[in-house]
Amino acid sequence: MTGTITLIARTELTPRELTATSRSVTDEDTAALARLLREAYGSGTVGTQEDAETTVRDAFRGEFGPFLQEQSQVIEDEDGNPVAAAIVLERRNDPHLPDVPYLFELFTASSHRRRGLAEQLVRQVMTSLHENGYHEVCVRIPEDNSAALALYLTLDFNRWIPEQDEL
Repeated sequence: MTGTITLIARTELTPRELTATSRSVTDEDTAALARLLREAYGSGTVGTQEDAETTVRDAFRGEFGPFLQEQSQVIEDEDGNPVAAAIVLERRNDPHLPDVPYLFELFTASSHRRRGLAEQLVRQVMTSLHENGYHEVCVRIPEDNSAALALYLTLDFNRWIPEQDEL
């Protein structure tokens, strides 16, 4: 098992052309987002559909930190099925993380990977956070997830190292 690293970035970004339309998530998306979460990460990581729905529902209810619904986005396919999503918290309930908005989940259906949807979602999240007065955003990823690390480094995320007085 590997450890995790925390990455942080400024929220102001240069706008890019959007390749897909997204919208804010809603409570009605819970089951579909749970299915997408299981498909993206595998049932071995997420558990059953019920487990995944509990995770999504708990995030929406603020169990992990205050939920930011407007910044939490979903991209759907032509049939209205979610294919990529980002769940954002105002901050994560974890004293070992910076007190800034937190990208709780970012996931894409395997059939829609390598199309830039995750990058687009992160850019949209960062722009929306900036427009709402937030200056930074952070994320925690497994240190061996090279695809996620490459994505976040492309978006000017840097490794967050807590100040001594925060330890």
